[in-house]
Amino acid sequence: MIPNLTINALEHGLGHFGVSSKDNKTVHVDTLGVKIDNIQSTLTCYVINSECKNVLQYLSESGRVSFFVGMISHEAYNFKGQFVSSEKLNNEDLKISENYRNNVIDVITSVGLSKDAALDKFGKVPDLGITFKVDKVYIQTPGPDAGKEITNSVTK
Repeated sequence: MIPNLTINALEHGLGHFGVSSKDNKTVHVDTLGVKIDNIQSTLTCYVINSECKNVLQYLSESGRVSFFVGMISHEAYNFKGQFVSSEKLNNEDLKISENYRNNVIDVITSVGLSKDAALDKFGKVPDLGITFKVDKVYIQTPGPDAGKEITNSVTK
């Protein structure tokens, strides 16, 4: 269940993939794009493998995922789910990431971040996809609905 109202944020928002250890230590990694599979209700987050040592270790311990994605304006969501797999990226994945990264660089430089800083953060090419099955989605946008779970009855 990937709610339609979250698709724009998933495709264009800034993402942080988080996981905790069996001892509840947390770690996260920034994402460089997301592949959406509505049929399987999965998200594949594109990351840089060398930045994920603890993420992958904790995934093997707990398997639980918390993925935050937010638009630069204010709209934000939190996806909770269960780790499915991690694998090297294929050409389709790399194209999705390239489009995402180019868009993010355009957006953040339009609001004042230098091109060099934007490229330093989002010019990197990911090499690993971490897939998880989404089982709950929460609104994180500030306001009266913040923290509420999105159910099928409130999706657009």
